[in-house]
Amino acid sequence: MGKAIVKMNIATYSGEEYVLEIPCKKDDIDDLIISRAWKKLKEEEGGSLPYGNRSAEIIKRIA
Repeated sequence: MGKAIVKMNIATYSGEEYVLEIPCKKDDIDDLIISRAWKKLKEEEGGSLPYGNRSAEIIKRIA
């Protein structure tokens, strides 16, 4: 099992930015990995995230 480094932004007044390491398989599609990243971030932040436009990108995949 590999991992992916995901950079996520929430466009609030302060411009929230997060970088998470997400476990993934070699053939997992990007949307699935990004979805897991948002879920993990929400859990880490206590169940809710600030309001604002959200974007995410996979910076690196490690097999």
